Amino acid sequence: MSANHPAETTAPVPPPSGHPPGVHEHHRTALEKEFELERVILFSDAVFAIAITLLVIDIKFPDIPEHFDGTGTLHLFRHTIFEFVAFALSFFFIGRSWSMHLRLFRLLRRYDQRLINLNLLFLFFIVMFPFTASGMSGHVRDKFLLPVFLYVFNLTLVSLTHFLLCRYVIHGKSKLSIDGEEDQKKYTYIRSLYNLLAMAIMSSVVVLSFIVFSGRPEVTAYSCAFGGIFFILARKMAHKYGPKKPSNEPTITSK
Repeated sequence: MSANHPAETTAPVPPPSGHPPGVHEHHRTALEKEFELERVILFSDAVFAIAITLLVIDIKFPDIPEHFDGTGTLHLFRHTIFEFVAFALSFFFIGRSWSMHLRLFRLLRRYDQRLINLNLLFLFFIVMFPFTASGMSGHVRDKFLLPVFLYVFNLTLVSLTHFLLCRYVIHGKSKLSIDGEEDQKKYTYIRSLYNLLAMAIMSSVVVLSFIVFSGRPEVTAYSCAFGGIFFILARKMAHKYGPKKPSNEPTITSK
């Protein structure tokens, strides 16, 4: 290259829209974080949907004899009825857990690795429902109540892991949540706590029924239905802490 012609240099390209350097990269990173959080939510929703779908796959219509005259219909459908009760109960618990999970993640604006780990632990026990529910519907015997206790244990761990997830977001790492919405955060936390207490009470009822009605395993199995009742009661108790909805109606002052 000739000395009379110095090397050409490329002028730095200014950031778009007159922003100072680094703003565009920060905006891109924020969009990436938002997209990654959306992926976490979509993954969680998919796990809930798969768990509910797997619940109903194992429910089969009983084999009907060719010349069946209707006698003994109840006995013929007995196993199917147990399967459907276990499905309905599990569907209710998974549905309520999804609703609470949605309410919690609505308060998030970012995530970290511990949040991912707690969420995966919570989803692990959600996806265990088809296994424990199948044990409830077809493997309970007079002297074999392990499926009942596994199911109750599953319910309790779902409530426990959701509470841990909720406590971490609202109190442990509050910077992960959006600013404001304090009433909503308090309500979400208290509702999760009350649900955990409801599951603990239900577990106690199941153990107590096993001790009192040791010769009647169906009583112990059906006592799991109290979990739904306690769930509803816990929701009503937590409802008084719920955020008040703003009224859009104008106030009319009489003259």
